[in-house]
Amino acid sequence: MKIVMAAAECAPFAKAGGLADVMGALPQELAHLGHEVQVIIPKYSLIHERYRQQFRKVGGQSFDFKDEEKDYAIHEFNKQGVRFLFLENDSYFERDSIYGPDDAERYAFFSRAVLDFLARSETAPDVLHVHDWHTAVVPFLLKEDPQYAQLSAHVKTVLTIHNLQFQGTFPKDVFLEQYRMDEKFYENGQVEWQGNFNSLKTGILYADKLTTVSPNYRDEILTEAYGERLESLLAEREADLRGILNGIDTEAYNPKADEHIAQVFNAGDIEGKQANKRAIQKRCGLPIQPDTPLLTMVSRLSGQKGIDVLEQSLPEFLEGDLQFVLLGSGEAHYEEFFQRLEVDYAGKVSVHLGFDEAFAHQLYAGADIFLMPSHFEPCGLSQLISMRYGTIPVANRTGGLRDTVDEYNEDDMTGTGFLSDFKAGLHFDEALSRALSFYDKPDHWNALIHNGMARDSSWSRSAKEYEKLYASLN
Repeated sequence: MKIVMAAAECAPFAKAGGLADVMGALPQELAHLGHEVQVIIPKYSLIHERYRQQFRKVGGQSFDFKDEEKDYAIHEFNKQGVRFLFLENDSYFERDSIYGPDDAERYAFFSRAVLDFLARSETAPDVLHVHDWHTAVVPFLLKEDPQYAQLSAHVKTVLTIHNLQFQGTFPKDVFLEQYRMDEKFYENGQVEWQGNFNSLKTGILYADKLTTVSPNYRDEILTEAYGERLESLLAEREADLRGILNGIDTEAYNPKADEHIAQVFNAGDIEGKQANKRAIQKRCGLPIQPDTPLLTMVSRLSGQKGIDVLEQSLPEFLEGDLQFVLLGSGEAHYEEFFQRLEVDYAGKVSVHLGFDEAFAHQLYAGADIFLMPSHFEPCGLSQLISMRYGTIPVANRTGGLRDTVDEYNEDDMTGTGFLSDFKAGLHFDEALSRALSFYDKPDHWNALIHNGMARDSSWSRSAKEYEKLYASLN
């Protein structure tokens, strides 16, 4: 099949979150299955020069956008059988961050330019797979704008919802100004939702098939508790909604060959974990204490991620013998909480605001326990990465965390982590206490490490599910 994916970000070129990881790994796995895959993202100026110097310009066009002629160029980079394409327009994408205050116009331009590029291509794709709100309007444009009629006759569309919370909601005027489509589509409710133009809602209505990034999240968003006010519309599309679990890039995250960590290791020889733990303690100015549990969290600091839970529980644990290292950034009051924690528990806490890919790998490899107290989590990749590096996740039973972390059973030594369940009244501090109770029991702790490292978190199985989904569109 000829598959085209369009999204706002893609690892390793431009990354703000898990969407980028999916876009970097899934297409390569589909290419390994024999499909012809193209990925299109904006050519952001923040893409590192080591990649940009390998780009090859393959074309440029102009088209009508907002009643003006706008130019774009296409640059190509081939990797692992995938043709990565970068759509260039400096007025929209030459800036220091992926996202910004004018995203409504920037991604309207990107969506239109993607369709213009495909309409001019010699052969149409079989599947056009769009991701999140930034490209969710593409299926609507494809089906309702007559200029794409020939393309629409040959192309089926899939929309993946990576996080339902982010919907691309704007006033009516934004729809009329940025897309130049008839007002009837708003008045008739095709693009309107609860008094605003809603980009994601539009995609949910118009895409041929819908997916979420885990089976449990698929079921959750059909309920009022997790549906973000779209549950009734999603219920109408329930038959076309599939939950396909994300994987991780097992080459990028490989403890046996990771160039970022202090010492490589594998499930058969986990001594390297201690070397990585010492390296973290040294880097962070913490006492070199091999027997002290080292906890970590690599996360965006937002309400979704359960930082409020840690505000209530983590200080009490820090009164005991443990260490904690944070890598992340986000809402100011959460950043301030961790900074206060670093002061109050000097020598036990190390806080690193921002993001550092290499340091993240080191934390996955060297920590003993990874914290994920999320209130909701569409899939979550950190728990998958931490298990691959023999770091034990303590997480809340929600979304993809429920699909991927199995509660440890001491009787038969099965399971990969420890789970709270906020809905059932099982608190996070109880799950963390259970984890710590096994830390000084080597047989159990080593079983947990080996169970996690043995888990298959590759994209292989998931890519085959997408392959079946694409085939069902014909």
